[in-house]
Amino acid sequence: MVRPPAAIAALLICNPGALAFHLPSLPSTMAPSNDATRRVLRAYSSLSDDVAANYDGGAPLPPPAAAPLQSVNRDKLLSALIHAAHYGSKTIASLSTEARSGAIQFKEEGDARSALTLADTSAQRVIVSSILGKYPQLNIVGEEDETVQADPEFSEDLREDLLEGYDWTAPLSGKSNGEEPPEELDLTKVVVYVDPLDGTREFVEGRLDNVQSLVGVCYKGVPIMGAVGLPFPDNKGGNATEVVFGIVGKGIGKVGSKVDSDAIVDCAVPELRQYAEGDAICISSGDSKSVMPAIDLAESTFAPEGGITRQIVGATGNKLLRVVHGDTTLSIMHDKTSLWDSAAPTALLHAMGGKVTDYYGEPLVYNKKQLGNKLGVVASASGARHVHDRMTQAMRSDKVTLSFLEMYGLNRECEHSSEGHCVDIARDLEGYPLSTEYFASKLGVADASSYSCPEEGAVRGLMSNACRVRLHPSGDTAFYKRIVFEHLEHAQVKKRTAPHKLVRDVKSYKVESSFLASKACKQVIETAGLRIPKCYDAELQPNDAEPIESKFSVLLEDFAPTDGWTQRWLLRDEEETKATLTVLAKMHAFFWNGSSFWKDSEAAKELEEGVWESAGYVQPNLQTLNQCKDVAAGWATRKLMCQKELESTKFYDNLGERLESVAEEAGRLAHPFADNELAASYRKYRTFTHGDPKQANLFFRYSSDDSEVEVGLIDFQWAGFGLAATDIAHFLSAAVHADLLIDGGEARLLRHYHDELQKHLIAYGAFSSLDEAAKGFEFDTFIDQYETAVLDMCRLVIAYAWSRFEPVDPEDEEGCARTANKNSYNKSTPNVVFLMSRCDEILKSRGV
Repeated sequence: MVRPPAAIAALLICNPGALAFHLPSLPSTMAPSNDATRRVLRAYSSLSDDVAANYDGGAPLPPPAAAPLQSVNRDKLLSALIHAAHYGSKTIASLSTEARSGAIQFKEEGDARSALTLADTSAQRVIVSSILGKYPQLNIVGEEDETVQADPEFSEDLREDLLEGYDWTAPLSGKSNGEEPPEELDLTKVVVYVDPLDGTREFVEGRLDNVQSLVGVCYKGVPIMGAVGLPFPDNKGGNATEVVFGIVGKGIGKVGSKVDSDAIVDCAVPELRQYAEGDAICISSGDSKSVMPAIDLAESTFAPEGGITRQIVGATGNKLLRVVHGDTTLSIMHDKTSLWDSAAPTALLHAMGGKVTDYYGEPLVYNKKQLGNKLGVVASASGARHVHDRMTQAMRSDKVTLSFLEMYGLNRECEHSSEGHCVDIARDLEGYPLSTEYFASKLGVADASSYSCPEEGAVRGLMSNACRVRLHPSGDTAFYKRIVFEHLEHAQVKKRTAPHKLVRDVKSYKVESSFLASKACKQVIETAGLRIPKCYDAELQPNDAEPIESKFSVLLEDFAPTDGWTQRWLLRDEEETKATLTVLAKMHAFFWNGSSFWKDSEAAKELEEGVWESAGYVQPNLQTLNQCKDVAAGWATRKLMCQKELESTKFYDNLGERLESVAEEAGRLAHPFADNELAASYRKYRTFTHGDPKQANLFFRYSSDDSEVEVGLIDFQWAGFGLAATDIAHFLSAAVHADLLIDGGEARLLRHYHDELQKHLIAYGAFSSLDEAAKGFEFDTFIDQYETAVLDMCRLVIAYAWSRFEPVDPEDEEGCARTANKNSYNKSTPNVVFLMSRCDEILKSRGV
């Protein structure tokens, strides 16, 4: 009789070649294909037993009786996997003597770590057979897939009720490293990694307390839960076998069974320890020579704390479980581990607030494209994140450790990399290191043999990371920007506290990439001479349904210091400030309503569809909900940060209430294209605006004789349509030091901008003469719009942005470097005084 469908499914998942034998009527071309095997498995897994029993192998199989499962309950699945790990552990324990005394194969000749015993294959058989018997559509990746077959004769009917009412042990910190996964999991996004016997070498050598059976679950490429079977527990609980398990967001638990019983019962979780500042740093590793340079590096890195104590521990799962329990502060593993080794214990460690990365600080990549953890593994206990980060930072600076990246073309000897390489940033969106071939092909460089990404050129921001890449020997550079929201702590905070901002941020990266690649951008560069970085490559993976899963990368032309480009803490030079205003005037004039640009209907349509309909980071609809009603409360608390400088002013007691009374209307008028009623009446002033012209988005370069200054514009995330005056209010309020604004300086700069705008409005076809331009956009109209926008800026500053205020003296080099990306109102007390005083003046002039 033909095996029942569950048996076929189990057989096929590990032995695709069996397809031709058991289903002879199917095309033979399907037999060797894993994908074809899984399609058949999914299609026929729900056939009834009577149909299977009467199937003689001749006629085609009938259609399935029911649709395949689309989702699986999280807790039921983990319960079944706990049972499977328990079953695998019992199998290992029962075969202990026979397996260790019998024939032992080696996957790699002479490597004891590659030993393969009867216990390995038997444990794989019972685990996989049991799991597929319960969930035949489940995607399983197992270490021994090629050497054993799933067999229903070895399948256990797995329990799904082990977690009903379970009392979880929560992390001591109260917080997991990650959010709790949904209760119902999309089956197509679940991958189960199985290592039936982790620690085969230790098993063969009789170090049985190191041996484990690992079953881990990844969801959307992230470990979320797992079961770690212990075939040989310490017996303090009198159990024959035990299983430690966990779910991110909930914690961990433990079950076991006695020697004379198959009953699975709850067990006490061992006493947990959390690392605290000042504790001794204990590092575990194996005895492999390849890991010794990393251990030596750890010794030198933590020498100021008294060095480290080292534990020699076998098996990946065992090392990581010691970190879960807090017995080890940090575990460092070589590059020979695989995803089935790390998936289950990583889920447990994340559940308890720990951290697991590669040597350089990036999360391990769970993708079947590469099953090995080729860049090593570093794991840290709960509370030891700063220890972890120091270790991975040291590894990014260590030439020996960086040797793992030579296969990608990294030049470890680069003279520009005294602080190491930001190899955690120079990754593709899957998490794999970028290569010399990638950069060379995108930049069009033929003779590149290697690349470097010096830490000195890295930008590590709240919502993005970026680095400068240099090709060797040509010296060509590019700027690589990478955004993986789920890896950014600030993005995770936004998901919890302001999810609408995360949706906004996803669109902002689509806007930037769209504009930089647009025909409009090319035209304004060629015609107006603006310096905007060329876009060599862009990879966009937005996820509108789950914004936190969105990913973006962009490879841009680099405004490099070696090419003369520099940046400013704040603009304090009048010539540079006026040059920036001229650049903004050119851009605004080029895209002004009615300019020659709009005659190119293709370019115009592309621009309209690709950027913000109402631009600007400050735009109320893109900020905190009800921010206009938080101004008075914000002023009451945040004015205290500058109490010494502000308390003598007449507006100290009431500025917040006065501004709040007009904040909503100021926001509408400063951003009229977000309001359908205003958009039509403001249409004649509509233009393309940068949206965030702060000093961090500006670069400067002087000619060889210092007679002319060139201005470069970057970061077009908030670019789109708006009022030129609103862009200028943002620029003067955020980027220019107060010294250039006081004593009539602001008025002179505004007049300079308006004069430049008038000139270029004619040059780019918006108006035919100066007289027509003057009437079309009068200076008084400009000032009125500008002052409205200043009030709107003050709304943002008082109600929100001031929470990051850190006053710095311009002569404090370290402080300036630390606050380089902050706007003027968040680091310069004179700017705060000027901006709040202007707010008061404008309100008074309007009778408020």
